[in-house]
Order: sequence, then C-alpha cells, then structure tokens
Amino acid sequence: MRISGLIVALLVLTGCQSLTRNNDSAGEPEKVTPVVKVDRGFCLFDEPPQNFENNCDATFWLNTWIDAANQPWLARKQTLSALSKSTFDTLHAYILTLPNDTPYQDRLRAQLALDAIAKELTPAAQELIRVVAGAQNNQVMQLESAMVVLEQENTSRGEKLKMLEKEVDNLRKKLEELLQIEATLMDKNRSTQQ
Repeated sequence: MRISGLIVALLVLTGCQSLTRNNDSAGEPEKVTPVVKVDRGFCLFDEPPQNFENNCDATFWLNTWIDAANQPWLARKQTLSALSKSTFDTLHAYILTLPNDTPYQDRLRAQLALDAIAKELTPAAQELIRVVAGAQNNQVMQLESAMVVLEQENTSRGEKLKMLEKEVDNLRKKLEELLQIEATLMDKNRSTQQ
C-alpha cells in the first residue's frame, strides 16, 4: 500500500514538473523579425540608378501593374521585347509578367532579372515586392513547374505504355505462331498415327 501511494505521488510530482516546464517554454516570447513598413515617402531606391524615372512615384508603378493586368499576353510580350536591360526596364518587365497568363519562361526570366537588382532596392521596396507580388508570383511558378514535371512524366509513361502495347502485340503474334505450329505438329502426329 505504501509503495503504490509512493508511486502515485511520484507520478503526480513528475506530471506537475513537466507541466511547469511546458508553461515556462510557452511563456517565452517567440523571436519575431521586425517587418519593414512603407512610409508615405515611399521610394524604390535611396539613390536611384542613372535615368531611373518615377523612383518615388508609387502610383506610376501601380498604374503600370493595372495596365499590365488589363492587357493580353501578346501585347505585353511586344512591350517586353522592346525593353532594355536597364534597371527601370527590368522593374517594368517584372510588372508586365505578373499577370497569370504569362508563360513560365518569361515569368522566370523577369523574376531572375529582378532578383539581380533586388539588393539595390530600399528595404521597404524589397518587402513590398516580396509581399504584394513575389509570393504569388513564386507560387504560380512553382505550380507551373510542377505541372511541367507532371506533364513530362505523363508523356514518358504514355510512351512506355505504347512500347508495352507494341511488345504485347508482338508477343501475341509469336504466341499465335507457336500455337499454329503446335496445331500443325499435332495434326501431323495424328495423321502419322493413323
């Protein structure tokens, strides 16, 4: 009786101690990285590159995005082909590729070009692009990439299936030939026995 009472007391104390540990760790604040906020005087660059227009004009870039969203891909593609490798045109090209009907390769090319200049942007501009456009753009590219992989896998399996069907047809023909030979041999064997 004393032993069972002692065991129950130890279990209760162990349980309380583990609850205390859980509460202690739950009370610790999580490390949160500070989020950069956009100010009223929002600019893409602290010191814009040479010939970079509309650095602090967010409405220009938003209107560019709205215009891009309302244009078909072929019209945007023509505009893209006329753009240069300048920082301004790189940002413009990125915005032109944000609508969902943009082909994967063009979207990826614009994303990589933007990534090359992203470190030059202000922290607020980097955060704005990441939150507003980048997350959705990356998700669309991941889905398209997965679709391409699945399509390639389906194509590969389809080709393998066709090869297997041909092999089955060849085996069926060989089996029919063998059965024909066996039937002929059996007929000859019967005729020789009579």
